[in-house]
Amino acid sequence: MPTSAPYAIPVIVHAVRQLEPRSILDVGIGFGKYGVLFREYLDIWNADDVNGICRDAWATRLDGIEVFAPYLTPLHDYIYDHVHVGDALDLISGLDSYDVIFMGDVLEHFDKAEGKRLIGQLYDHANKCVLLTYPTNAARRGPLLGNPSEAHRSVWRREDFDEYERVAYTCLENRADVCAIAKPPHTPPFLVGCFAARRRTGWQGKIATALVRTLGPGAASSLTTRFLGRPITLRSE
Repeated sequence: MPTSAPYAIPVIVHAVRQLEPRSILDVGIGFGKYGVLFREYLDIWNADDVNGICRDAWATRLDGIEVFAPYLTPLHDYIYDHVHVGDALDLISGLDSYDVIFMGDVLEHFDKAEGKRLIGQLYDHANKCVLLTYPTNAARRGPLLGNPSEAHRSVWRREDFDEYERVAYTCLENRADVCAIAKPPHTPPFLVGCFAARRRTGWQGKIATALVRTLGPGAASSLTTRFLGRPITLRSE
């Protein structure tokens, strides 16, 4: 399908905003939902006046890859700077590097060997981070909508990324997994929804805020998780 489940949207948007990319490659753009979100929250969100929402004022380079040309519409021509049509495995070696490479609900359409090869190629072409999302349990299925690439061929877990040094990972509602693979010296983004932020209050809130400010969100979360014996996610306010 040229669409995907909504569970990961706030996490992906917040992760991309943390990474502050000047260039993004969106692999498997489908309907173009994430391209619209990236454009909105990297360019239009920062507009100083009404002229800043115009296409000529956009500063982020946003390219895409789509294997199935019938999915493309005038929306893609407007939102993306360039869309490459074809298989990502065939195209990526001929493309430039990008600060962030995003691949949303695409990985499950490759078998494990091809998927790992593609992730390695994306990592080689990323300056800061490869950001992935996919169904937690992708039920096996065949082609849809006349598109052979819509078949589900694999299921992915956290251990599939153990070869990479800097990985952040989360599972959302047991429906969608998000994986961020950072390229040293960069650190992975904090995987929490941009709509989940709440102001911390009370003595516990003061301690949590001090830990985050001193150690950073990732280290503060790890320390608190070890201390309390249960998963704790702390974030910058």
